[in-house]
Amino acid sequence: MSDTASSIQSPERLHAQAIAALVPFFVDGPTRDLKAARRVAEGLLSDYRAGTPKELQLATQIVALGWAALACLRAAAAVKNLSIDEMLDLQDDAILLNRLALKATKALEARQKERAKNPRAVTLENTKWDEGAFQLVVNQALDRYNDANANLAAYMGTLEPAVSRTNLPIL
Repeated sequence: MSDTASSIQSPERLHAQAIAALVPFFVDGPTRDLKAARRVAEGLLSDYRAGTPKELQLATQIVALGWAALACLRAAAAVKNLSIDEMLDLQDDAILLNRLALKATKALEARQKERAKNPRAVTLENTKWDEGAFQLVVNQALDRYNDANANLAAYMGTLEPAVSRTNLPIL
């Protein structure tokens, strides 16, 4: 492997890339605390105990897909009174994202079992990070996540502000 290829596949670089890919899923809020988002992403990834670049890639994809599916379900629950079609579209997105996450979970578990059972079978070729697949899945998850949040924000904008208790007439 060339020096460039090995530096691209370095564990530190890939870990940083995985964290960076997940940060947008956790900065949703008024504070936009990037340090907290990084800690959350790092904690979630560490739970998967990825031992190879490919396992780290799959773990990152699972987290991204899971959070995007949850965002779709949250938005679907909110918009159900506004638009049944929109609710169903969001539920369909959540189902698709969940299927992809389950597929990645099965692949990760199979790789981890194989690594534990036969560590000598672990080679650079069968554990390599697939940048194209990684970007495709994470971008798809992020697009669905952002769409769900936009739908939720649009719905929330249609709600009337709550009447303050100080403005209520005294009976």
